[in-house]
Amino acid sequence: METKVLEFNRQHQLFKYGDTLFLAVSGGPDSLALLHFFASIKTSWDLSLTTLTVDHQLRGQQSLDDVRFVKEESEKLGIPCLIGQVNVNEYKRDHHVGTQVAAREMRYQFFQESMKNVPNGKLVFGHHQDDLSESMLMQFIKGVRPNGIPVKRELGSQWLIRPFLCLRKDDIYQYVEKHQLKPRLDPSNEEDDYTRNRVRHHVMPSLEKENPGLSKSLFHLQKQLNEEDAFLQTLADQHYREMVKLDPEKVTFSIQEYKAIALPLQRRIFHLILNYLYTNEMMDKDYFDTFNEWLISEQQNSHYQVNENLAFVKAYDECQIRKGSKSYTGYEQPLYLDESVQLPNGWVAKATKVAQVKERGTHVFVCDAYHISFPLTIRTRKNGDRIKPKGMNGHKKVKDIFIDNKIPKYLRDEWPMVEANGEIIWIPFVCKSHLVKDSGHNLIQITFHK
Repeated sequence: METKVLEFNRQHQLFKYGDTLFLAVSGGPDSLALLHFFASIKTSWDLSLTTLTVDHQLRGQQSLDDVRFVKEESEKLGIPCLIGQVNVNEYKRDHHVGTQVAAREMRYQFFQESMKNVPNGKLVFGHHQDDLSESMLMQFIKGVRPNGIPVKRELGSQWLIRPFLCLRKDDIYQYVEKHQLKPRLDPSNEEDDYTRNRVRHHVMPSLEKENPGLSKSLFHLQKQLNEEDAFLQTLADQHYREMVKLDPEKVTFSIQEYKAIALPLQRRIFHLILNYLYTNEMMDKDYFDTFNEWLISEQQNSHYQVNENLAFVKAYDECQIRKGSKSYTGYEQPLYLDESVQLPNGWVAKATKVAQVKERGTHVFVCDAYHISFPLTIRTRKNGDRIKPKGMNGHKKVKDIFIDNKIPKYLRDEWPMVEANGEIIWIPFVCKSHLVKDSGHNLIQITFHK
């Protein structure tokens, strides 16, 4: 076993000479073997070791006996042990999650808290190939991508490593027997209350009758999938950096650019966006399919409030994925000649004097200089706002113009308007007033860019 683990470590560069390792130990066969293996190479690898163990307060005296056992075994080997005590039932009630999820989240909180003062520390788990196979089968059953269990992954600024993923459960049991270790056994592992236990007791044995090398096959399948995933993620990261604009509460991008990207990359970009908006939070489901169906719908301007934490907005070629449902408060800013101003919604307005117009479009407004005086005012709408549109007699309510142009309600309160001499002369991308003229001489050009 020792040779396999060290060769696996050489291939994956999990730990190195002089590392500081935190060993997650429950007292069961896998983690007890992990503790004794690293104790056996501690001196030759100049490792600094600490054992971490957690009392979940779910099995009364048994839980207390487990952590006491881990502490005693660690101290016999000259390794310090930190014990965490967590209230899983209270966490379940407060966060509305199941027992296993609550226990896992609280364990990780304790682990990271214990490691916070060791920037280069690594958390070490004793998962083996049978655990990986069970995880992949559970993912198949749920209909999600079978990522299995990663050999290593980032844990904040630190790393989590699994050097036993090269081993079968039988390898570990042989090691335990060879070294006469006496692990603690959790009786709940024998029950069928949890999906993992049912997969372990019933599904895996049936499949291994068909393919005795199932765990090895799934281990290599995960390796191939992870290699492909890493390649696709690199492409997605590149597109993400090039096409999205990041703000604290929203991410904006071109719908046309997004649609030109292959679906697997779209999925990854969408998750990168959610990871940016919800850095310290977890979304409770995958909204990608909902998002893509909404995005490709025929409705050009639309707002979709997914829940109180997530909203999708599209207006023309622009799409926004927003955190929460909070809309902008009104703003009013001066715009001076030959200056630009950035608005709270991320748009930039600029006014310049031009000899001739080289740029046309709904984002450009041109008029004679003598029709307006500076500074202009860039502001959001107010009750009763009206504009005198080109091609119409009389004024029209701004509210009705927004409705006619299908501007989402979500965007109307933050949409900029240009005011000169007390009159709205332009609603960018939407409507221009005929109160000001373009005679072709002595021109002022106002532009808006998103």
